[in-house]
Amino acid sequence: MEKNPLMEAARKGDVEYLLRSTESDPTLLEVIVINGESSPLHVASMYGYLSFVKEILKLRESLGRELNKDGFTPLHIAASMGHVEVARELLEKLSSEICLIKGKERKIPLHYAAMRGRVCVLGELVSANPESLEEVTARGETVLHLAVRFCQFDGFVALLEHLKEFDKLCVLNKQDNAGNTVLHLAVQKRQYEVIDLLLSSRSNITIFRDFIEVNSLNANGFTPLDVLHHFGGEPEDTEIHQILREAGAVRSRDHNTRQAAETTTENETTQSEESLTTHKQWLDYFKSKKDRVSPNEIRSVLLVIAILIATATYQAALSPPGGVWQEDYCNNGYCQETDTKGKKTKPLYHAGTTIMGSKNWISYGIFIFLNSIGFFTSIELISLLTKGLPFYLEMQVSLNAVALTYGFAMAALSPSFGLGLFFLVISVVIPISVAKIPSLIRKHTKKTRVSPLRSSSTTTS
Repeated sequence: MEKNPLMEAARKGDVEYLLRSTESDPTLLEVIVINGESSPLHVASMYGYLSFVKEILKLRESLGRELNKDGFTPLHIAASMGHVEVARELLEKLSSEICLIKGKERKIPLHYAAMRGRVCVLGELVSANPESLEEVTARGETVLHLAVRFCQFDGFVALLEHLKEFDKLCVLNKQDNAGNTVLHLAVQKRQYEVIDLLLSSRSNITIFRDFIEVNSLNANGFTPLDVLHHFGGEPEDTEIHQILREAGAVRSRDHNTRQAAETTTENETTQSEESLTTHKQWLDYFKSKKDRVSPNEIRSVLLVIAILIATATYQAALSPPGGVWQEDYCNNGYCQETDTKGKKTKPLYHAGTTIMGSKNWISYGIFIFLNSIGFFTSIELISLLTKGLPFYLEMQVSLNAVALTYGFAMAALSPSFGLGLFFLVISVVIPISVAKIPSLIRKHTKKTRVSPLRSSSTTTS
């Protein structure tokens, strides 16, 4: 391929050839821009030829804002290469807004200076436009993320000083697209110096520790301490772990527990606080979390619990406390008694009826009533959880048959006709109540919650 003489002149910094070429062909630079290739200004900025840059800016200043095919402006290139004088010239000739021109992956010149650790250029760019400190890339990375990712500690220190100078320490807690703060990234890459600088308790730099959120959660729900354990196995892990712990870092599973523990009084001993933390930690661990358990798993668990309750309550109805009479109970050897008018009566207690109901029908009635609520509620829950499954109609026939069997069993075990009739009635009433009452309670609760909100919004209006 034939080389462009003007581009060759830019690589050598040949200002005389530039002037001669543009005098003979004033449209030469415009053709280069139209072709979309790198301009001589891009090339001169790469090699740091200040005089060549000055002359070409006089000829065509707008070249300083042009992106080449790789998505770089001349300032992007000068910042990356660390050419401070070229960067300063570009900033003086053009407005400070060129600091915010986004190139490839929406990176600005300051991002490239941070990636390469160009401390002097960082100062020029930040002084020209402090707002560039808050700009993020297409991946959501700040200048701090890039300095840590590319292991540029000196650049990181310089950036912290600029953040402090221009009151932009909020950048410390910005998260990238994966939810990682700069502390997450520093822990993941085991950058001990960065972690120590951010969380140090030394008086001269403790300001960063006061601003940084040491227990921020990333997209995976990890705190920086979680990241340390997740990517563990390095020799310096012990020192990093100690620094994080001294700064108040905790695991994500302990995060809510720690917040609750902070409300305890200062007079409690360390041992009791640790015991409370452990207890609440286990309670929180076993709580159902919507983002951790799928609806199918929840349905399976509820179905198993409902079946267990139905089985236990059905068995309790067939085998009530105290058991049943094994035979007709007679008095003094006579299975029939005579009343005052000489009429014969039936045996005192019939075989197969409950002993508890014969001795204390009130206690037995309460027992059966509560047991029936548990049984019919579990039957209703099984019906709801199996709705839409194959053979749902057959399942309903089976459940209704079991419910009817339960009702007749209660009536048969009752020591008197009146009590048996009462149990048959409640075996019809309770299933209907179980199906209707919970929905009514939910509606009432919803109205109760909505009413204060409406009244407050009316008052505000």
